[in-house]
Amino acid sequence: MFPMKPWLRTALRVVASVAIVCAILAIEFHFRGLESSTVDYSLLLAILFFAVRWDRLETIIASFVAALGFLYYFQPPAGSFKVDDPQSYVEVAAFLITAIVVSQTALTARRRAAEALERKRETERLYELGQAMLASESLQTTVWIATNQVIRIFGGSGAAFYLHASGEFHRAGESSSISDEALRAAATGRTTWIDPAKAVSMTAVQVGDELVGSFGICGAALSETVLKSIASLLSVVLERVRAGEKLLLANQQLEQRHQQVEQQKKVSESLLLNILPGEVADELRAKGMVSPKYFEDVTILFTDFVGFTVSTEKLAAEELVELLHDYFTAFDQIVARYRLEKMKTIGDSYMCISGLPARNPAHPVDTVMAAFEMLHAVEERGRPDRPVQWKVRIGIHTGPVIAGVVGINKFAFDIWGDTVNYSSRMESSGEANRINLSERTYSRVKDFFACEHRGKVLTKEKRELDMYFANGILPGLLNGCATIPPPAFLRRYNVYFQKDPPAFPVFLVPLIESVDASEVLPLV
Repeated sequence: MFPMKPWLRTALRVVASVAIVCAILAIEFHFRGLESSTVDYSLLLAILFFAVRWDRLETIIASFVAALGFLYYFQPPAGSFKVDDPQSYVEVAAFLITAIVVSQTALTARRRAAEALERKRETERLYELGQAMLASESLQTTVWIATNQVIRIFGGSGAAFYLHASGEFHRAGESSSISDEALRAAATGRTTWIDPAKAVSMTAVQVGDELVGSFGICGAALSETVLKSIASLLSVVLERVRAGEKLLLANQQLEQRHQQVEQQKKVSESLLLNILPGEVADELRAKGMVSPKYFEDVTILFTDFVGFTVSTEKLAAEELVELLHDYFTAFDQIVARYRLEKMKTIGDSYMCISGLPARNPAHPVDTVMAAFEMLHAVEERGRPDRPVQWKVRIGIHTGPVIAGVVGINKFAFDIWGDTVNYSSRMESSGEANRINLSERTYSRVKDFFACEHRGKVLTKEKRELDMYFANGILPGLLNGCATIPPPAFLRRYNVYFQKDPPAFPVFLVPLIESVDASEVLPLV
């Protein structure tokens, strides 16, 4: 079916209303005994029907036809527009006025009901649009949702959004009738513009006093109120989005600052742990001081390079420092692998300790294994292509010490007691590339290592002390096995200390001398 033109629809309604009134008049005229009030009511009901269902023109024409019919047929003399009593004209006029007032009242009520319904629909549509845009978290997402959802919700054919700051145009649907120039003009003029002929509507969008851009829709007849409501809704959503973006940016900046603080804290922690043992550093952070502690059983290792003083006369300062850095870096890695605690370096002397601050019953054995690793590292670096070929003396002693932190500026963790002096004498009384043990240390490691008794050796203090050279793993613990560590050694270590060794000097197993000890990871 083809759509009917409006004027033709109105003409048909006029004809229908006149026909209905004439039919009512004819029927009532047929029954001559009806009272005039009955005729009035029936005609008024018909006119009210026209007012409720149709428009004003149909209602007024029907009212005039009804008045003329009432005058012609029901006012004496019947069949004539002339009447015997002039009062009849007053009755007809009253009927006509009543019909027009009733019809006008009905038309007004219908129009208001239609307007209320339309406002309700517009409110529902605006609410639906607002719900759709609540999912937006950025300016681009809000623009995309607005341009696409407005078409669906308000039945338009196209929509467009102009962003004033970037000069971008975002379009959806058939929006060619919304020109770029018109959108720019609506934005810069901060106006609302409607073209009913083209069914195009545009409005500026602001957030507070700041101009965001403009929004346009085509193919939908929107009122200025609805258009401004859409603009207000966009303003509210964009303001919320901007607030969310600012909050997100603030959170990101806060997170970055937090990460920077954490990184600086890690650096500080690392620096502190390079100065102090972990437990000591924890106590210093918690209490602001470190209480001195007595450790009844620890093992101390000292090293010293043979010929170092002569080397200082032949090498440039930076070469000497570079060489020492190379050796001491290797020592640091060994100390970490065997879970010893580096104390300090004094010139070319290196000092470390085991069994402190964490008490460890295996500390003498672990220290001797670390000493073998240090000796091996020095021997590997004694190549002819290097500027110097240093040898090292290593001394080890076991006994009690007192440990603590002294000073407030550049404080240092240190140990005191005769054990420290004895360990130093073990080093100075030793020989190049040998590991010299005190009698007390020997008694603790003799079940693991093959040792050579040196007899009583005279120290710098003119004291004679029993000393021993550690030569390697006891042959009975090797048993010709190439497993690292040897099963017999591992079993004895487990029996004595109820745990596995932290590492093992691979090169001490003759069948696998070619394996690089630095490639072997700690066992636990």
